[in-house]
Amino acid sequence: MKILLISPERERKKEEAFLFRLGFLNLPTVAAVTPADCDVRIVDEAYEKINFEEKADLVGITAQTPVAPRAYQIAREFRRRGVPVVMGGVHASVLPDEALSHVDAVVIGEAETTWPRLLADFRHGRLQKIYRSNGWVPGDAIPSPRRELLNHRLYLPLKLLETTRGCPHRCDFCQVSRFFGNRYRTRPLREIARELDAMFGAGPVMPPWARQVLSIISKDLPYFLKRRLLYIIDNNVVSNKKFTIELLSLISGYDLLWWGHAPISIARDNKLLKLFAKSGCIAVNIGFESLSPTNLKQMKKGFNKPAQYSEAIKRIHGYGIGIMGTFIVGLDDDDAGVFQRTIDFIMENRLDWALAFIMTPYPGTESFERMERTGRILHRDWERYDSLNAVYQPLLMSAGELEHGMHRIWKEIFSVRSIFRRIMRAPRIHPLFYLPMNWGFHRLTKNW
Repeated sequence: MKILLISPERERKKEEAFLFRLGFLNLPTVAAVTPADCDVRIVDEAYEKINFEEKADLVGITAQTPVAPRAYQIAREFRRRGVPVVMGGVHASVLPDEALSHVDAVVIGEAETTWPRLLADFRHGRLQKIYRSNGWVPGDAIPSPRRELLNHRLYLPLKLLETTRGCPHRCDFCQVSRFFGNRYRTRPLREIARELDAMFGAGPVMPPWARQVLSIISKDLPYFLKRRLLYIIDNNVVSNKKFTIELLSLISGYDLLWWGHAPISIARDNKLLKLFAKSGCIAVNIGFESLSPTNLKQMKKGFNKPAQYSEAIKRIHGYGIGIMGTFIVGLDDDDAGVFQRTIDFIMENRLDWALAFIMTPYPGTESFERMERTGRILHRDWERYDSLNAVYQPLLMSAGELEHGMHRIWKEIFSVRSIFRRIMRAPRIHPLFYLPMNWGFHRLTKNW
């Protein structure tokens, strides 16, 4: 049986074309639980064209909300040719009835247990409309993705790794907890080690003399040349401290550089920060979200304390760990001054990279339900539910002001002056890593 697994991509405006060239693990993970007698091919439409004439017995599509309309177009083309289509991912999981008007079957939630059952039903001619997992997949049942099915020439020389799933928090704007649940699940360290062995092998990055020579230019250069770079895609790498300590000890043996997502609260634990630095952590991506305690409380992220942000940033920077910060603008306590306040905070604290996004009430979240009840949802054009467009009516400004203000943040943060002040002035933190990241966004925004 020939199966096509497709990741759709919508057309983007030139000024919004900031795709990170990452080979995500969702479809390789689905492929890993596909029976061995199936011929599986993965197509990432962000970087390769879909051949609608390609022979296939079944097509599987995954989609987040902004690409759902494109997913439906793809489904229509294959079904017109007599090929059944199934759909999974966040959008289909929260709006299965909508998806079913475009596809033959929907997988709700995690696919590790439902996908094999769907394929068995399909073989026997009894494909059902809905496949829903019974509970969350245990950590030890999360398979190693079939990375070999990705065309690695299309992506950055960067390896991705999943070590945990779920998020214990219930932020009202986030679809993650709805999809992956609030129970934190850890994968067995032996399985993680097996993946690291396959991706990097053991031992040092290069002979000491070669490292010493290259380190004259940059201490990070040997890792970039040898492509020993790892991105841990977990929503939060420190939700289980005992597991995190064991994971960091494991990573320390591979002589690589890595980054992942963590809360600002890691700054309070010096022992943990030492382990982060020792293991080769080059950056933590922190969701600051807002400088307003009122906003944070409403979004159920009141454990973030803006008054402590600056000191926490100094502590993390003190261990040579960079900070990739994300912010949300357009929340109910945000007036038109939020844009300058966000710019000032990023500059004063020299965040190594930062983005501000417009609050987006994704379907299935509490924020969507709240705004729909109060009549603030402007439309359901899913392509614009991308954190770059205002799809609801803000309380303290117009939708146009919100979009303009977000663009202003990007333009000022990625100006040449800002990049020099944050990245190139001493003390510098991993400029080889952060300078290209910032410069790429400078090129994107210079003509805004």
